[in-house]
Amino acid sequence: MKRLQILALSLLLLGGMTPAASAGDTVVITLPPTVEVESGELSLGQVAEIKAAPKLRAQLEQLTLGRAPRHGETVWLYRTNVVYALDRSQLVGAYTLEMPAKVKVTRAGQLLTAELLLAAVETQIGKYASDHWTAWRVEPGQLHERRIPQGELEFRFEGDQTPKPGLNTFRVGVVISGELFTTVPVTVRLAIQAPVYVSTQKLNRYTRLTADNCRREEQELTTGNEWLTELPADQYRVLREIPAGRVLTTRDLQEVPLIMEKSKVRLILNSGLIHVELTAQAEEDGWLHDQIIVTNFSSNQRLTATVVGPGTVEVTLE
Repeated sequence: MKRLQILALSLLLLGGMTPAASAGDTVVITLPPTVEVESGELSLGQVAEIKAAPKLRAQLEQLTLGRAPRHGETVWLYRTNVVYALDRSQLVGAYTLEMPAKVKVTRAGQLLTAELLLAAVETQIGKYASDHWTAWRVEPGQLHERRIPQGELEFRFEGDQTPKPGLNTFRVGVVISGELFTTVPVTVRLAIQAPVYVSTQKLNRYTRLTADNCRREEQELTTGNEWLTELPADQYRVLREIPAGRVLTTRDLQEVPLIMEKSKVRLILNSGLIHVELTAQAEEDGWLHDQIIVTNFSSNQRLTATVVGPGTVEVTLE
């Protein structure tokens, strides 16, 4: 009888010491096969759903699991590493860990697509587009997508590069939320249509351009040096021999000078209130406000004179 009383008392005490099991007392940690994190450090709270009492859950969420991957990279979080971190922390005794053998971890971000880069380059080229261009298009090179951090995205172009026909490489700064993240080279081919001038016959050096020896036609530009502005008849000349059928460039043409070399000019000599007009010979070509050498026919003296108009130069004597 005495033994039965002692056994009954022991069972009563043990029953009073054992808490009632409830879902709230069970710690369950669940990790999906893939997760995406935002910060540079991995914590359990970033990658797992934790079911535990509020205080314990907050502690478990801060449990460090290592470095997060960089943007565009992937790391694997192994189950054994999570178990080791949990056991080493001594924050929890019994727990249920629901996760595969390894979890794929990537860095949260946004995708920098080829379309975004191409649109930025087209906008940049549009700022420099000439009024003489009748059409233009951008043909992309190899543009690769990449992961970049989240945030407001904008682009900044390094330097003051003027687009030209053919291949162009732009250095594009990728700015995220006001801060430069990286700079990437973007190579594209620019095709430009515009009206150009084409020689219709062989042109000797210093031949003046007229409607008879050149014509205007629309072509795709090849160098960016093609002459595109209006060429008034007899106001421009070629600087070198030009074959028939050649597109004229800015390096081929020159405005006709007001005074031609070896031509007679009116020489005005100014000395105080005295003005004397003489005849002289120009020893070189001259444009308005140029200083050229002329020879005074009366004295055969060479003077430096200023071009003030067609066929007229001026010398002011001290």
